[in-house]
Amino acid sequence: MIEKIIQKEEYLKELVIKLLQERNLSDFEQLDSLFSEIKEEFNQNKSQIIS
Repeated sequence: MIEKIIQKEEYLKELVIKLLQERNLSDFEQLDSLFSEIKEEFNQNKSQIIS
């Protein structure tokens, strides 16, 4: 589970860098979706650790 989150974080970093370099605003929906996925997985993982 943690590896999946790390992979998404890496992809997210790459996407942010790409957007900044290209000033391409069309990928922001994908970016927002990735943030949501990572947040959800992190919260699920956090709940499992606490339990």
